[in-house]
Amino acid sequence: MSPKMRRLMVVAIASSLAFGFTSVHALPGPTACMFVGVAGLHVLPDGSLTDSPSPDEQERYVRLTLESRERIANTFGEPKAKPVLVYFSRPDGFGPFKLNAFGSTQFIGPHTCVMIGPAGQSIDVVAHELMHAEIHERAGFWSRFMKIPTWFDEGLAMQVDFRPKYLLAAEDAHGLDEVRHLTSFSSFFSGGEQVIISHYAKARVLVANWVERVGRAAVYQQLHQLRYGQSFAEAIE
Repeated sequence: MSPKMRRLMVVAIASSLAFGFTSVHALPGPTACMFVGVAGLHVLPDGSLTDSPSPDEQERYVRLTLESRERIANTFGEPKAKPVLVYFSRPDGFGPFKLNAFGSTQFIGPHTCVMIGPAGQSIDVVAHELMHAEIHERAGFWSRFMKIPTWFDEGLAMQVDFRPKYLLAAEDAHGLDEVRHLTSFSSFFSGGEQVIISHYAKARVLVANWVERVGRAAVYQQLHQLRYGQSFAEAIE
């Protein structure tokens, strides 16, 4: 190998390592999704993954996944999405990846990962995150990213999430349509904890009104129309 080729190889390796180091710290969720297959996790009978070696915990995770999918099926019909589902036991994530201790759903093109931490191991949180994966599956990556506003994405996931703190208080029932302006992730999740809880609660009601209008059995079909060219306004509103 010539000296020039050796220099190019060294530069390429250094760049790759720098990118990996930066991604782990700046984008831990997407990076964890990309490299979860080489993270040395335990594979459960249903195909989900965990860092926990405990047979009791592994059995609980399998049962939790089944019950969460059943909630989605009972609400909208049998789910089709098959995301990589990871349960991790440490509040700061697994391996070098620092993740949300509750749960998050990550999208790398058509590839989807649902990461559930120790604070989110409930049917409400798992069903919520799996519903995000279902929206992605039905609408398609591009349509979900380009057409679906965050308030609708979160509001639809809230239809299978029954946590009491996200019930809309009577004093907050005014101004529901203001939530429609929260089209981006950054706008929806701006403000303090109580403001964000209010965003969730209002989005939940707004989308529930839409679901009641079109019927639960039609929700997947409405999402599917986005994949084939319809705008959000045409398919949803």
